Amino acid sequence: MEGSIDYSKKSLLMVGTHAEDDREKATMAFACAGAASALGIKTSVFLTGEGVKLAQKGYAEKLEPVTGMAPVKEMMDAFVKNGGRIQVCIPCLEARGIDKGQFVEGAKFVNLMDFAAEAVETDHVITC
Repeated sequence: MEGSIDYSKKSLLMVGTHAEDDREKATMAFACAGAASALGIKTSVFLTGEGVKLAQKGYAEKLEPVTGMAPVKEMMDAFVKNGGRIQVCIPCLEARGIDKGQFVEGAKFVNLMDFAAEAVETDHVITC
């Protein structure tokens, strides 16, 4: 299947809604996004709800890895290194009282209109 599709023309928006409240879903958001970006698919992860915590400096390192999976921090780093983009929901971080200065380098802060515009332009949107 890989050889039959030009993945560089494809795009994916992964919506990550969890952090410590569901480590498996938090991990899978970056596992799936990482796999997509490794294939050359233009991939963004939009962190919303509890998921915004993943992009806080030092937070992902503290999450216990899911059995059989790499630590989420390693997946996040590989995802970004491979060209993936991490987006953080502004209303969600504000609802949690988190300052923008507390986030990892490269995190992009987006409002809901930015999210909606990207969601309708991308090929696929997946929520985890």
